[in-house]
Amino acid sequence: MPSTLEVFKAFLTIGATAFGGGGSAHIQNAIVTKHHWLTPDEFLESLTLAQTLPGPIFSNLAAQIGSKLAGIGGGVAACIAVSLPGALLILLLAGLYSKLPANTKWLEGALTGIGAGAVGVSLAMLLSIAPSALKTRVALLLAIAAFGANAALHISVLWILLVLVPVGVWLGRKVNHA
Repeated sequence: MPSTLEVFKAFLTIGATAFGGGGSAHIQNAIVTKHHWLTPDEFLESLTLAQTLPGPIFSNLAAQIGSKLAGIGGGVAACIAVSLPGALLILLLAGLYSKLPANTKWLEGALTGIGAGAVGVSLAMLLSIAPSALKTRVALLLAIAAFGANAALHISVLWILLVLVPVGVWLGRKVNHA
């Protein structure tokens, strides 16, 4: 397992390179693909937990994985490291942005590109974790139900989880006892 310093360095690099969203995909690429510190299934468990907790998923995921890899110190180091580059950059950009004229075309174009890039990176992560997350028909049906409830019915993720977690436990129990 990596040391707290190694976790800090890895998450500092992630924080410095995860532009435009899709931070979870950057974490997955570094921790699972590059360093092999977690398996895809372990990453999926961590991502699931990070998404169910309040707060930003990016820092929740960093703290959870850092803790898993190097204890409490690793969690703190990962959370600080992944947040530091973005915090410094946003302070710099906020100062510059306040001095720009409103509605500049190049800024609008830049933000459009960033948004499109974030969607693409997130979609790539979705496709890479789908095999781990959707191993059974039950998991696929639960995923479709969650998607439909959120996308079509605009039901809060909290309510979806409050329903699907016990359903998943019940269905998983039935499958394991069969």
